[in-house]
Amino acid sequence: MKALRSIPGETLANQNKAADPKDSVWVSANAGSGKTHVLTERVIRLLLDGTDPSKILCLTYTKAAAAVMQNRVFARLSDWATLDEVALAETIEKIDGNRPGPKRLAQARRLFARALETPGGLKIQTIHAFCEAILHQFPLEANIAGHFELMDDMMQVALVGEARRQLLQAARLDHNTELAAAFADVLDAAGEFGLQQLLDEAVNKRHDLTQFIGEVGHDDLRRQAFYSHFGFQGDETENSILSTLWPVEEFDHPELSGILQIQKSATRAQEFALILLHAKFN
Repeated sequence: MKALRSIPGETLANQNKAADPKDSVWVSANAGSGKTHVLTERVIRLLLDGTDPSKILCLTYTKAAAAVMQNRVFARLSDWATLDEVALAETIEKIDGNRPGPKRLAQARRLFARALETPGGLKIQTIHAFCEAILHQFPLEANIAGHFELMDDMMQVALVGEARRQLLQAARLDHNTELAAAFADVLDAAGEFGLQQLLDEAVNKRHDLTQFIGEVGHDDLRRQAFYSHFGFQGDETENSILSTLWPVEEFDHPELSGILQIQKSATRAQEFALILLHAKFN
């Protein structure tokens, strides 16, 4: 059975200081150290001090973090609506160090309803969602269509799939022999899944790829750049390349024959040695 560890008093004091909405603070801490707790306390203290819920804005990086934050705030406020007088007074006193009076207790009990009734709810959202909302409000200033939609992961997958289908269809029907030959080479070397992986990687790195192609220039220059990058001269053949790779000096016959003569516990090594002894490139 594990013993529960109490939070050091210094940590609690720093968290309470960071959660005070009267101060502007910057919090830097490791994952799981209580940053979300501090933010939650800060929002609750703003609400407790009478701030209009519609005027509070919390921005996070991920949807999951925004959901956790919002759930924690609403869970705390809903608990306050049902706590008895003594328990609620002790809870609020722990937050700001002051014993609340009847008026403050009544205000705390109404916070859950106020947050629920706020048009649009508490603004605890991702940076992307916030920017999207701003663009929807000022499309003319941003020079974009007012009815634009943010592309999610499912839409991106669907669009990439459609672009891939059109590309393959163009290679087959438009008599683009160079493009068709390139696809055939990839299919021969890596199969269908290799082609799909190549296209996916090209899409993911499309900006870098476009920049590279623009910098290299026309086909002849590109070919020389590729040769230089991979250490080729340009006049190599498949046989000449293979001759530099095989046979491998370390895998000479005496060494492999010695492996084959091992009596026990060398089955896998002997199978591999046989493959190397009879390996040939056509």
